[in-house]
Amino acid sequence: MTHTERTSVLTRREFIVPVDPAYGAHPTAVNDALRTADRAYREDQHLAAGTPLPENAIAFWPGAAEIVVSYETEAPPAVSAEAAARIIATHDHLAGRVSTPYDHLPPAVKEEYAATARTILDFLRPPATPARP
Repeated sequence: MTHTERTSVLTRREFIVPVDPAYGAHPTAVNDALRTADRAYREDQHLAAGTPLPENAIAFWPGAAEIVVSYETEAPPAVSAEAAARIIATHDHLAGRVSTPYDHLPPAVKEEYAATARTILDFLRPPATPARP
């Protein structure tokens, strides 16, 4: 029997509405949080404004002191420079460009592969987006 392994990165965005113990949460504040969560979810998932959201996309978590409107997104983990360097070196070894497997390469050659891997990963990484106010 075999098994597989999967790693993912889960991001949970929360939009918090304070609750007044005497009067509860103001409906306008809850609606604003829901609209903000809806817009943010659509941006994160690249959905058009008219596209219906999945039924469980946005959740409400009521509490005594706050109401939390939230959603979660999942992404594969980022590839490390070490893993990318191994992949590139293995490709070169299998293609016949390098006669030695990665584990037996001299440290200076491993560093060259690591530098190449960092350059590739930096190129593939999306530009940082500014935080929303």
